[in-house]
This record gives sequence, structure tokens and C-alpha cells, in this order.
Amino acid sequence: MRKLIEPLMKDLNVIFFLFRLAYQISKTYLPIVITSSIVTALMPFLNLVMMKLVIDELTGSRRIEVFMWLVGIVVLGNLVLNVTSRCLKTKVEIKNEELLNGFDAMVGEKIMSLDFQMIEDPKILDLKERALFPIHNQGAMYRVMEYSMTLFSTILTMIGLIAMISMLNPLMILFLFLMAILSAFINKKAQQVMFKFYQLLIPVNRKFSYFGNLTSDFSYGKEIRLYKMDDLIMDRIEDYNHTTLTVFTDLYEVLGRYAAYSEVMMQIQIVFVYLYMVYKVVVKSIGLGDFTMYASAATQFGQCLSQILNTYMELSQMCRYMESYIEFDALKPSVLSGKETDVPMDNLTLEFKNVSFKYPKSEVNVLNNVNVTILPGEKLSIVGLNGAGKTTFIKLLTRLYEPTEGAIYLNGVNILEYDLKEYLALMSVVFQDFKLFAFSVKDNIVFNQVEKDETIIEVLREAGFEKDLANLPKGIETPIYKTFEEDGVEFSGGQSQKIAISRAIYKNSPIVILDEPTSALDPMTEYDIYHRFNELVGAKTTIYISHRLSSCLFCDRIAVFKDGQIVELGTHDDLMKEGGLYQEMYQAQAQYYI
Repeated sequence: MRKLIEPLMKDLNVIFFLFRLAYQISKTYLPIVITSSIVTALMPFLNLVMMKLVIDELTGSRRIEVFMWLVGIVVLGNLVLNVTSRCLKTKVEIKNEELLNGFDAMVGEKIMSLDFQMIEDPKILDLKERALFPIHNQGAMYRVMEYSMTLFSTILTMIGLIAMISMLNPLMILFLFLMAILSAFINKKAQQVMFKFYQLLIPVNRKFSYFGNLTSDFSYGKEIRLYKMDDLIMDRIEDYNHTTLTVFTDLYEVLGRYAAYSEVMMQIQIVFVYLYMVYKVVVKSIGLGDFTMYASAATQFGQCLSQILNTYMELSQMCRYMESYIEFDALKPSVLSGKETDVPMDNLTLEFKNVSFKYPKSEVNVLNNVNVTILPGEKLSIVGLNGAGKTTFIKLLTRLYEPTEGAIYLNGVNILEYDLKEYLALMSVVFQDFKLFAFSVKDNIVFNQVEKDETIIEVLREAGFEKDLANLPKGIETPIYKTFEEDGVEFSGGQSQKIAISRAIYKNSPIVILDEPTSALDPMTEYDIYHRFNELVGAKTTIYISHRLSSCLFCDRIAVFKDGQIVELGTHDDLMKEGGLYQEMYQAQAQYYI
């Protein structure tokens, strides 16, 4: 008994979860679908009862006026019920679109609320794929709602049919139950096969989606054409198609056999019902009107019972898929926001104290016992070879990750104690892998804020984008990329970098960080950009990160990273006198700066 109850309770948990979700998105969704289900449940009984009365009249008194009244009631009743049902179903379809759109928005909001370290975790990525794949590819969420309402409507219909058939022979109900259970058992086996199939397909599909996106993402177009990568990509896609075609072939062969077994059970049921009804007519236990009503009721009862069991099997299957979404929805940020909202906005001192860090599921520290204090208004350049730990240092400072050991302090307070949003407001960051969005130039700078165009143009001018802006067809309203607009513009690396810097300038935070955003540019261009940026930030605390040394000449101090540690710390002149790693790196690049 427990084995039957536990799956049912799991299904009910998923159903109630989704209906609560539906209520959050649309308060009128549930009343409309429930009303529609009730109307659908009532529709069979009008024809069952009225057709019995019509046949009884034709085989009995044959009163033309009564016959016409009965036919009129049938026609008018069906018209009213069908029109009402159609109107309600139209409203349900509209609400379904509202529901799906609202759901997509909630999913997007959920993903954006997760920690950066969570969205880099392969297990979280697989969970997200398991959660969203059946929703987008199989309509799992919509089907749970649809099957739940179908189940509700069919159960109401079946209750009425049970009352009707019981007046003839209660054993008929028992027989129909047994046949429906056998049919449902067959369908359950088919659903188990499908569930296993889709679970195997999900990780394969995630990999394939990557290659599929490459063919339609124009930002990869240059590399694909110049390096003739189209053959490689198409080979991977063809491998996937071959693999999935083989699996789908096996799947549909199995499903076809189960469908044939189910059809045989249905035909046996129909034959038995009609033979029994003919017998009752022959022995004159019932008339032709009763024969029509009971035969139709018995047939519909069997169909309803099969539909209930099969629908529940389908519903249970979709609920299994949706469990992954519920698990995904339950994810909570691991980087918790502190409660301290009184974050200082000026005279800021940052201190790394015995900070070590290793990425989740890694045994190797990326940072080892880092100690450094950044004074108010100081210009600090962080340099080192690739993989030295420079970017990880910034990820900890910006609370994308938390230290494994040690702590980071802002004016003597552990940064974890500050409200996360208030703390992040202190920083304007341009990352090495900064991204521009397929919005307008303006929206890429101010995002959702309202700002005068003159202010935005001035920020772009300060970042050196003035000449580029003059050539844009729509000025700051020019869309970036052609994702949504045909007249979208794809900017060069240098132009994109200026827009990213404009974004940081506009935010006007007291701490500014440049994490190698110019790594794709030549050293001289990088130097010019860093020099211009240094003038723009003025007295703000500024951190420059680079494996090249463009920023070092105008910084107050330089921290040299190697193997996750600060191995040298001091001014340019001091480090040159020490004759260590910094001097070696600087002399190797000196031709660009001297």
C-alpha cells in the first residue's frame, strides 16, 4: 500500500506546486480551467439521456410534437454546451500562453538570482537542463496542468456513469475496471520506457544544443569560415542525429507494441459490453432506448476509466520530469547577503587577510595566504603571468565567490556582513571577458535607468568613443548585434571595450576595477586606454589587472602574483630595484612603454 501512496503523494506535491505557481502568475487561471472542466464533464449526459427518450418515443407512442421537443432540447442543449465549452477553452488557451510567458520570466529571474559559482558548476548546469528540457521540448508544465484538469473532468463524468450503470448491473462496473487496469498497466510500461529514454537523451541534447547554436550564432561566423570549422561542426551534428535516430527507432518500435496490446484490450471490452446488452434486449429486460443509453454509458465508462488511468500515467510521467524543476527552483544562493546596509561610500580601505581559495570540487588552492591592504584612493596594479590568480582575486573581492580561508575586510568589517547589493554598488568592474548585450548602445550603459541622452554621450566621449558614435546610424539608440534588428552593429574589440568602460564610468562607483579588458588589444593601444582611464577615475580607488604592464607606471603600488601568492609588492621603482619577477617582466615588455 505504501508503494502506491508514496508516488501519489509525490505527484500531488508537484501538482499543487504548479497550481500555486499558476496562481502567482494569473489569479483567474484556476477558476477558468475548473469551470471549463465541469462543463466538459456534463456534456455526455445530455446525449445519453435524451437519445434514450427519443428512441423510446419512436418505438412507443410516436407523438410527433413530443419527438420535436426532444430533438429541439438535444440540439439547443448541445449548442449551448459546445459554445460555452469552446469559449472557455479559448480563454484557457490564452491563459496558458500567459502562464508559459510568466513561467519563462520566473525561470530567467531564478537563474539570474543564483550565485556566479553555482552557474559555473556542471552539476547545477545539468540540473538546469533536466529541469528545463522537458518543459520546453515536451511541454511538461503545460501537460501537468492539462492532464490534471482532464483527470478532474473525467472523474466527474465517471461518477455520473457509475450511478447510471449501477441501475443495470453493478458487476458490469467491476469488469470494466479490470479491463481498464490491464490497459493502464500496459501504458505504464510504455511510459517507463519513455522516461528512461529522455533521461538518457538530456545530457546528449545539452552537448548537441551547443553545436546547433554555433550554426546560428553569427558571432562565431568569422572563426567558422576562416578555420573551416563547418565540417567539424556538421560531423558532430550528424553523429548526434545518427545516435538519436537509432535510439528513437528502438523506442517507437517498443511503444508500437504496447499500443497494439492496449487496442486489443479495448476491443475485447467493447465486444463483451454489446453482447451483454443484446442479451438483455432479447430477454426483454430492457428496451431499445435503455439498450442505447446503457451500451453508450458502458462504452463511455470504459473509455473514461481507461482515460483516467492513462491520463494519470501521463500525468505521473510529467510530474517525474517536473521534480527536477522543483529541485532547481529550491536552489538558494550559497553566497548569502549580510544584514548590514550601512555601507560606507567614501574613504574606503580594503584588506585581504590570510585569504586562501580553491574552486568547488577542487583540491588545489588558486590563492594561498594572500595579505594586502588597499588604501583609500590608491591605484593598485595587479600583475602576473596567466593563471597566477589575478582574476580569482577580483572574484573574491566582488563576492562572486567566498574565501575558503581567511577574510576580506572593508573598513574593518568582514565584507560578508554587508548587504550584497549595497556592497556591489561600491564597484564598477570591467572584466576580461566583458559582455555587451543585444540592446542599444544606450541600454548597454544605463540598463534600466532613466538618463538624459547628453549624459550618456558625455560618458562615451570620455571613454574615447566620440568618433565612433558620430558614425552610428541611430546614435546611442543604435542596436548592438543583429539579434533583434537588421541594422544592428557589430563593434570591433576596441569599440566594445570603450562601451564597457563607459558603463563602468557611468556607474560612478568609488571603487573601479579593470580586469584585463584590453587583453585582446595590442600593447600600445592598451597603454593609451589605461592612461585615458586613469585620468577619468581621478581620486577613486582603482585596481588594474594585467599580465602586461601598461598600468604600472601611473599606479601607486604594484602587486605581483605568482602561483596564487603575492610574491612582490611595492612601487614601480622599488620593484625594479629588487630585481625580481616584476623587473624581468617589465624589461621583456619595456619596448612598448619606453
